[in-house]
Amino acid sequence: MSYTRWFKDLSRVDFLTSVGLYVAPEALYLVRLRKSLRHLSILEAEAREIPRGEDATARAEALREALRSFLPRFNPAKDPIHICLSPDQVMSLELLLPQAAEENLAQVVEYEIDRHLPLRREDLYYDFLPLGKSEDKVGLLLFAAPKKAVDEILEICSALGAKAGGVETSATALSNFLLFCAQDLTGPSVLLGGLNRDWEIIGLEAGGNGWKQEAALAFSHWLPQSEWIQGSGREIFYSALSSSPKCFGWGNAAEFLKALNEDALQLEDLRELAKAKLRADRAVEHPMCLPAMGAALSGLREATLNLNLLPGAKEKGRSKALTWLHASLTALLLIALVGWTGIYFVKDEIRLRQLQKENEKLAPSVEALRREETELTGLRKQVDFLAGLKNQRGALLRALDELSRLVPIGSYVSNLRFREGTVELQGSAESASNLVPLLERSQMFENVTSTAPSSRAPNNRETFSLKAEIERPKKNPAKP
Repeated sequence: MSYTRWFKDLSRVDFLTSVGLYVAPEALYLVRLRKSLRHLSILEAEAREIPRGEDATARAEALREALRSFLPRFNPAKDPIHICLSPDQVMSLELLLPQAAEENLAQVVEYEIDRHLPLRREDLYYDFLPLGKSEDKVGLLLFAAPKKAVDEILEICSALGAKAGGVETSATALSNFLLFCAQDLTGPSVLLGGLNRDWEIIGLEAGGNGWKQEAALAFSHWLPQSEWIQGSGREIFYSALSSSPKCFGWGNAAEFLKALNEDALQLEDLRELAKAKLRADRAVEHPMCLPAMGAALSGLREATLNLNLLPGAKEKGRSKALTWLHASLTALLLIALVGWTGIYFVKDEIRLRQLQKENEKLAPSVEALRREETELTGLRKQVDFLAGLKNQRGALLRALDELSRLVPIGSYVSNLRFREGTVELQGSAESASNLVPLLERSQMFENVTSTAPSSRAPNNRETFSLKAEIERPKKNPAKP
């Protein structure tokens, strides 16, 4: 399982219950689902017959009694009812609009309703789903139901203390249930089935197995049996099979294929998929419960196609998307992230303290090495000094020999300082001024200067302080 799929499943974890109600021409089907974390189970699955006569009052009363009989099966204060209308109560219309209309789809759809549907827009509940984009068109599948019929059901629910969470069609409810049972479904697929002699065919284009499952309705057609066998429905059927889709069936799908002489067409039974997904045989005892189960998925946040004929219901659903469980999971995830990040800081601090302790153990050894290095540096300087004296020993002896020869008798040197290339003399003589020319005449000394003025002592002798440079021997030019 990919990480995106795992996070998607985690985002849908919850504890919820939801009620789906399928309103068919001759019966009501109620299913109550429970979601525990990610597992879904069936709590209730009931059916009630209602008359299909022309008497609207009698039918309304039968609806009221049928819904009242369901009350012990669920808690109307906690479980909103998600209503699914049979295809005979809903009008559908496929629209192909210019791409420029995408910016104002709501206004364009209102205009198209007034043009194509037999009832006024004010007398309809409607919603639409995108079919996808072509090169220059935007496709929409519009669903609309008369307000009078829908309000009748809503008023009965309200009178019994139940709230309607949404109203959708069997096309979207069955599609959502198929996408829930076959979550790895990709590519084109067709869902066949229906009730009695009225058959419905739904086309799906599914794709994506990551955070968001991409799916779109390709078409939805509902016709009586005669139209499928000899009329335009036959052409619709074979057109739907032209893309080699995966085929699924529900209800009287076998009769559908038999009437079209297509018994060899392989269908996957939606009820069998439901059994495998929900792991409960009683979940699908009656095939007409499948649309009710698909409608109930909206209350469990498991619906892929989001269609709701009630105005403003989508916005309410989005505002309730974050439940207390998700808030708790989000908080736990944030805490885990903070803890995971903090582990690295703690590990770094532990390593730092360990290194500090090791450094403290090594500190005496390091200090001893530093002392030894200081002593070694001092010794090296002394060795360098002595080596320099050794190298200068010859020049020093020659300078002393030259001075002893040049300095006249009666002159005394009290201080002699020999540096690299220079000699400094301090002492006394009978005539200090005569010493400078004597040293200048030497071939060893040059640039002889007096570094301090001479003075005459009480013993009639003059002090002197001289400085002379030792003349470097000139190199003989190489003979050509």
